[in-house]
Amino acid sequence: MFKKVLIANRSEVALRIIRACQQLQIKTVAVYAQVEAQAPFVQAADEAICIGPDTASSTYLKREAILMAAIITGADAIHPGYGFLAEDALFAEMCAECQLTLIGPSPAMIRLMADKAAAKAYVQQKGVAVIPGAANVTPAQLPAVAAAIGFPLMLKASLGGGGKGMRLIQSAAELQQDYHLIREEARQAFLSDAVYLEKYLPHARHIEVQILVDHAGHIQIFGDRECSLQVNHQKIIEESPASCLTDVARQQLYQATERVLQGLAYCGVGTLEFLYAQGQFYFLEMNTRLQVEHGVTELTTGKDLVVQQIAVAAGATIPTRQLAFQGHAIEVRLNANGAGDLQQFQLPTTVRIETGYQAGMAVLPYYDALLAKLLVWQPTREAAITKLQQALQQVTVRGVQTNLKLLQQLLADPRYQANQVDIHFLKDFHRPD
Repeated sequence: MFKKVLIANRSEVALRIIRACQQLQIKTVAVYAQVEAQAPFVQAADEAICIGPDTASSTYLKREAILMAAIITGADAIHPGYGFLAEDALFAEMCAECQLTLIGPSPAMIRLMADKAAAKAYVQQKGVAVIPGAANVTPAQLPAVAAAIGFPLMLKASLGGGGKGMRLIQSAAELQQDYHLIREEARQAFLSDAVYLEKYLPHARHIEVQILVDHAGHIQIFGDRECSLQVNHQKIIEESPASCLTDVARQQLYQATERVLQGLAYCGVGTLEFLYAQGQFYFLEMNTRLQVEHGVTELTTGKDLVVQQIAVAAGATIPTRQLAFQGHAIEVRLNANGAGDLQQFQLPTTVRIETGYQAGMAVLPYYDALLAKLLVWQPTREAAITKLQQALQQVTVRGVQTNLKLLQQLLADPRYQANQVDIHFLKDFHRPD
């Protein structure tokens, strides 16, 4: 087992990793921006090193500074969490060169799955369906290829992620207009202007499968989640299990997952994401890291995913038996709508809370908008919704605008309660004032 883990991240995910390391009796090192010197995750770690002033590019994305911090403190492993460098193949290679274990898959696996077009080509070879589309399309080929796929379609950055670098295209004229814009956006956000076209599915649901694979190739499936409710392709409500699936459909989903993983030389946690439409699963992407929504899977399996992720990275093997799943878990993401000072920040004590904030702290403009995750577990989905509604009534935030009213309206919506949603549900949903 590792003796000391450096956490190349911040806020609630850093605290989550610290808790797992404490359970494994591993010392922790936090790296932090100067403006976050008093943050809870910095105080909770055994050691902390400032690596820059404020912005993500000057701190949590500075590969060399993070590696130097690991070397100086004598860490033998780095946990990237999610976001920032979590799916950065170059950083993974640099860790290996410094004889540091990155708690994640190999650089080759990160690179394969980071290229969405290449990943889809790979899974197609395994007999797994993907959404009809085309990659590496030249401007001259664009009209004919788009016509063959059919409108509407999605134009996406090949190295995109996190809901960025994608646009819905309704017509040939719109495609010609937006093609170069998306390429430039992709170049600025992901340092690559590669894009691809993909058929738009009007009534799809976003279903994902949580997996863990050890060094011996043993695969364990930790169940499925539904993440259809998204704002600008960013998830705000996640559930486990995906209650829209029948037992037969779930078995088909797990079989497709295992086909993708067989012979892949993957090691670590990962999530395979699919769109589910008209009884068919279409592979979307694979995230080669811990997911923000991993907590709902922990609640329905009783397993600590972060502890197991660290253990597997240290060489532990996992059982191959099927896990038992119980009850229903729901997570909502309480997000800030802008920066400001948290004059008051009160969260319920009756549900699981994941947060990196406390009253009196500043919500800075440099990082993501997540203030807290609220997670509930109950024997049924209906009971979980009721408990979460009660929990949200106990949330008080002053000084920063949030999406609290939107979350409350969603949970009260009869269509959500009847599980009649898809990935486009929020486009026409009434926004609270």
